[in-house]
Amino acid sequence: MQSRITSRLPLLAALAGTALVAACSGTASESPSEPLVATALAQGEGGADSGASGDAYTGTVHARTESTLAFRVPGKIAQRLVDAGAHVRAGQPLFRLDASDLGLAASAAADKVRAAEADATRTAADEARLRPLVATGAISPSTYDGARAARDAAAATLAAALAAAANAANERGYAVLVADADGVVTEVLAEAGQVVGAGTPVLRLARSGAREALVAVPETALAVLPKSAQATVYGRSAPVTATLREVAGAADPLTRTFAARYVLSGAPDDAPLGATVTVRLPGTASGSSRIPLGALVDLGKGQGVWVIQPDRSVRFQRAQPLRLTEEEAILPTAALPPGTRVVALGGQLLHAGQKARPAEGTKP
Repeated sequence: MQSRITSRLPLLAALAGTALVAACSGTASESPSEPLVATALAQGEGGADSGASGDAYTGTVHARTESTLAFRVPGKIAQRLVDAGAHVRAGQPLFRLDASDLGLAASAAADKVRAAEADATRTAADEARLRPLVATGAISPSTYDGARAARDAAAATLAAALAAAANAANERGYAVLVADADGVVTEVLAEAGQVVGAGTPVLRLARSGAREALVAVPETALAVLPKSAQATVYGRSAPVTATLREVAGAADPLTRTFAARYVLSGAPDDAPLGATVTVRLPGTASGSSRIPLGALVDLGKGQGVWVIQPDRSVRFQRAQPLRLTEEEAILPTAALPPGTRVVALGGQLLHAGQKARPAEGTKP
């Protein structure tokens, strides 16, 4: 029995030594405190087809203010006085209604005014005659009070009749639709002989003045949309400065893009409405770098990426993206030179100075 135990001791010692060596080897190669992360190399962009020249969006030229005009009274259109594309001046007649009914209404209102004036004159005279008779006791106070109330009611009726007559006269004037500003007729929506209601659109007017470029911007570009750009109107070689004025508060339900309006500074007021215009956003002279979108993190003090250093420790590099695509973030090379290895996934687990273990099979 003793000899059997003695013979097994060398075998147990060898197994224990092997386990110890394996444990030490595992500790030396991997540490549980080093999180596993996916990495990627920043890819440089340059040349004519790169993002260095900036993105370009194509849209159309619009007026700064575009109005839809309508009659303020209902009626039948008797005349259309302008055509689409016509340049009009403020106060110029555009449409004319058949004013027969409006004229009759104005005449009736004037007759009511004359009747109210006669009644007001009669009741005022009655009140003036009865006033001294109250003191002598020839009439009762209640009789005089009735005459005074009739005088006041007649005066109120006259005031209402005058207001109604003025309203009828205004409505008669509304039978002619005039331009409220200088501009260009972009669309005619009604024709002579058509019966329209009050407020029914009959014409669209683009006011003279500044011209704007209306372009559709993807939601991935909203965060980095510049305030200033260069725009070129089709058929005109000289580019002009385009300044961002507004961005739609909601996306188009079909295209999922946002309408952005750029004011075309220096463009002539007669720039063709509806013409094709290209707005080119500024890029960076030194180019840009592309990284996976998941590499971009925000620690509460601005966006940036985790850069892996030669000793596998990480440092946070702040970098504001130039623009975003569906899968990548475009950063200026000044913040992230091409070839820099960054953490593509797992950055939320890191802190400055910590060492990370790159996962096998990640992007080179």
